[in-house]
Amino acid sequence: MGLFSFGSRFSSKNDGKDYFSSVLISPSRSYSVTEEQALSIPAVKSCVELITSSIAQLPIYLYEENSNGEVNKINDSRVDLLNDKSNQFETGYKTKKMIVKDLLFYGKAYLYKANNKLHYLPADKIREEKYTNDGITIGKIDFVYSSPVKTVTLSSDELIIFDAGNDGILVDGSDVLEQALNELEYSKNILKNGALPIGILKASSRLTQSAIDRLRSAWENLYVGTSKAGKTIILEEGLEYEPISMNPNDLQLNETSKTTLSSICRLFNLPEAMINSNANKYSSLEMQNIQFLQYTVAPIINVIESSLNDELLNDFEKRSGFYFRFDTSEILRTTEKEKVDVVTTLVDKGLISFNEARSKLDMPKVENDYFKLNLGSALLDPTTGALTIINLGQELKKGVGQSNEDGTKKQQD
Repeated sequence: MGLFSFGSRFSSKNDGKDYFSSVLISPSRSYSVTEEQALSIPAVKSCVELITSSIAQLPIYLYEENSNGEVNKINDSRVDLLNDKSNQFETGYKTKKMIVKDLLFYGKAYLYKANNKLHYLPADKIREEKYTNDGITIGKIDFVYSSPVKTVTLSSDELIIFDAGNDGILVDGSDVLEQALNELEYSKNILKNGALPIGILKASSRLTQSAIDRLRSAWENLYVGTSKAGKTIILEEGLEYEPISMNPNDLQLNETSKTTLSSICRLFNLPEAMINSNANKYSSLEMQNIQFLQYTVAPIINVIESSLNDELLNDFEKRSGFYFRFDTSEILRTTEKEKVDVVTTLVDKGLISFNEARSKLDMPKVENDYFKLNLGSALLDPTTGALTIINLGQELKKGVGQSNEDGTKKQQD
């Protein structure tokens, strides 16, 4: 298949309706926490990196499903754009990673189609202006992209729009993110002044304001800051120091931090064990990966697949059973022992051939390929149809006459 046509920048269809005289809907977004601030939270950074990297490494293939249910993988230039080189400056890996990142933070992501290339556009730089004729349905949407150079208005024909159906964690999880930022700032201040034991200085006589200021300044110069931790406190005559406990356990900072970590993981639908080993509920790596695939990754890749099918396939291809699909086998990669056990079971059940099994184990093919059947450990050659019964040491070739027990000839199917 050849390259698909993206169209020209000025080829938007005009249906004759005057949307510009109708009601304008231009929702604006406001964020109490920015993307940069959210990524400064270690738990958020870990969740985003884990999800985006896991999906970005998955290849996307184009398949065709025939009327008889047979599925074939199609070689197509669009697959190369999605997996290898989206444009002259961005790889497919980076493009997919940025799409997933924007879906997590903003609930939407955008790709610009130009000159048979795909270009990532940051979601926070795009404003959607929606127009309606009847006040109910949306008749037209313009996408205003504020680039560093100028502001450009794009039509929906020029973009691939990925919509997760939500506003992203910057809106839906703003309270949790604000709490996490406050905890980080508070902990930072505690550590910054941690060398100074928090407490009260008592004097035996009344001090003037200037004496109080000099005493406070001298105290802070001597004991404030982590570089001065461990210094011996020396008090002059008439001064008494009374400490105030600032133990993290007494302040319940540790428990609060654990609660916030769990809340952040729930924002991303991520199993907490993926970033916190103490929360591991599964002894099997495979079970953890299955949960990650089903509840974290699957909804996101479904959004991407649906948009690609809608925007990159023409009507004929859709009717012919073409579709884009992620290969998620990388996420379900298990330990070597578990992998060998699974492959061995598939061979023993006759579901895959020897060469297919060797391919799954990254081993070269052998010259003669066989299926292992369960009647007396028989081997079936898929090419010639010859059946070898190991226990009898016989090879039954397809279409060759064999003898019955009474000596008469019988024809093999």
